[in-house]
Amino acid sequence: MNTLYLRPNRRIMKNLSLALNAVLIVAVGILYYLHFRGNSAGTSASAEFVGPMPVSSQGIVFINSDSLLQEYDFYKDQKSKFEAEQERIKNELKGESDKLQKDAAVYQQQAIGMTDMERQNKEQELGMRQQRLMDKKDQLLSKLDELQAGSSEELYNRLNEYLKTFNKDKNFQFVLGYQKGGGILFANDSLNITHQVIQGLNSAYAVEKSK
Repeated sequence: MNTLYLRPNRRIMKNLSLALNAVLIVAVGILYYLHFRGNSAGTSASAEFVGPMPVSSQGIVFINSDSLLQEYDFYKDQKSKFEAEQERIKNELKGESDKLQKDAAVYQQQAIGMTDMERQNKEQELGMRQQRLMDKKDQLLSKLDELQAGSSEELYNRLNEYLKTFNKDKNFQFVLGYQKGGGILFANDSLNITHQVIQGLNSAYAVEKSK
């Protein structure tokens, strides 16, 4: 009696392969790139103002946001933590994705010798693992996004609180943030307080870390 062998379901295997490719870590890299591109890519630190504190007739001074992010130790530490977490997530997802693709390849080789029921069960198992992996990717990227948002908020709060103290005896009315490609097209370097603010922020952060 001849045994009828059916070919494995090519549509399911094709969908599985496409979905696995979607799980690749490109999404993590894109998230990281978009987050830090606006903060550091193409930055050009303006000349540091050395000397007496600027005297503005309009009570307006500015901070170079690019220089602040390049030189503020707190931000650099947070960026390192973000990079480490991104790398951990990338390796974790890649390891599971590689294992699933390897198992799918083994199934393709063995499928011709399986019964219909065995093929159905194996494809169902692979499909469920694929879905769990994609769900895990979404969860990890969500946590990474929360980490980024939390770091951004803390950075803003630290700068805001420091500037309140910094400005107590100076009476500046506005402290603007200047960034290359931003809304301010020109800023006079005589009103640049970036150097003084970075020094103060780093001194405060060094004391905090030493405790």
